[in-house]
Amino acid sequence: MASRSVGAILAAGYWDTQTGAATSAPGTGKYRADSWTAPTLLAIAGTDGDGYDRHAGLASILPGDLLAQLSRADSQNYQRMTVTSVTDNATWVAFGVEVTENGPTFAAPGSNTRYLVEAFVTAQAGTPGMWQSWAPPLNPPTAGGLDATVAQAIADATWTDDPHLCAALQWESYAATLPPSPSVAQVSTGVQSVSYQPPMPGGDYGAAMARAAWHRSLMATIATVPLTQAAPAMASVAGDPWASDWPGEWWPVG
Repeated sequence: MASRSVGAILAAGYWDTQTGAATSAPGTGKYRADSWTAPTLLAIAGTDGDGYDRHAGLASILPGDLLAQLSRADSQNYQRMTVTSVTDNATWVAFGVEVTENGPTFAAPGSNTRYLVEAFVTAQAGTPGMWQSWAPPLNPPTAGGLDATVAQAIADATWTDDPHLCAALQWESYAATLPPSPSVAQVSTGVQSVSYQPPMPGGDYGAAMARAAWHRSLMATIATVPLTQAAPAMASVAGDPWASDWPGEWWPVG
């Protein structure tokens, strides 16, 4: 699965609203809803109103991602929806949705009105049942895999905040159950050699740790330590530090 960063735009384009059932294919450049006031179903053509192919982006949307429709005439006339289901129908994509927000001037669009439709990755895209696609082997069903209850506990604590952190912790937990493997300092293919410094662990343990490191490199948030200003080592004193205690002369030293 390709990496998904929170806030990334999966699809964006202009489509024209169209009457008709949201369970059937809309025309090219069109999209349908079962209700324009409070939709629960949307049907969006894979090609937008400007003739651009948006199908791959639409098909990559996951339950929990955000869909928004926005009027071109009024930026406050918008509606946001959380995706609950996705069905790829080859030339169009059907979405189950739940309205989460209406703009201050929201008005249900009429037929044949061009709207901007956008899909975003949200933190809620890590919904229960999706984390398994990034997880290590789980037991059950795979003997020797990471205990499924441990994996579930990690997912419950981290998946909705950062899916890559969840996957990294699961792969590291899985690696901890594996026997240590000898480190590999150099790999030779006969044509070329690749050296690792420091040597990297080999075997299943090394592969699991490498997968964990890859997920950590894609984490959406990186913890930082705030900068603080230390108190001065010596309190400052008002006045000229080079001034003599005695008028017109310096106090002798030694």
